[in-house]
Amino acid sequence: MTTIGVLSDTHIRPGSKRQIPAQVWEYFQGVDLILHGGDVNTLSVLLELEHIAPTFAVHGNNDDAEAMRTLPTSRRIEVENTVIGLVQGDQPARGVIVRNSGYEGNGYAAAHAISHFEHDGDIGCIVFGHSHRTLCTRHALNGHKVLLLNPGSPTDKRYGPHHACAILRVDGDSIEAELKTW
Repeated sequence: MTTIGVLSDTHIRPGSKRQIPAQVWEYFQGVDLILHGGDVNTLSVLLELEHIAPTFAVHGNNDDAEAMRTLPTSRRIEVENTVIGLVQGDQPARGVIVRNSGYEGNGYAAAHAISHFEHDGDIGCIVFGHSHRTLCTRHALNGHKVLLLNPGSPTDKRYGPHHACAILRVDGDSIEAELKTW
């Protein structure tokens, strides 16, 4: 079994008082891997997370120029027998406005995230951010159910009721998520 810490939208700028909260450090102890769904704002955030476990990230719409140049828009991560799609969700795959997915608080972000992987028949999970609101549900895609996960934001709850991150557990081709809120 592989355990993965998941977060997004940390929005930590160089020199700011905002930091990765103690709860994240606690929840992520012992994880094998970390996924960040964009809006790190600066790459130093990823270097901090690397002290816990190897970290994979995508850029978001609020990242600095270096993060935008360095990080991809979307990526596929293979863990055991499961493929995880990682994307911010701020823009659709082909630059066209896509439908609201109907997931409250995540409508367009979820639809945009899905659009990046809608033709990938092997995706088992799509991790995204952008809305700062948690979502953990199964979504019908390409004839099977895909885990759709927005871990929320551990630093800026904005419109959501709480700060959050998530833990993914992959066992072969099975994947489960647990939201962690405070």
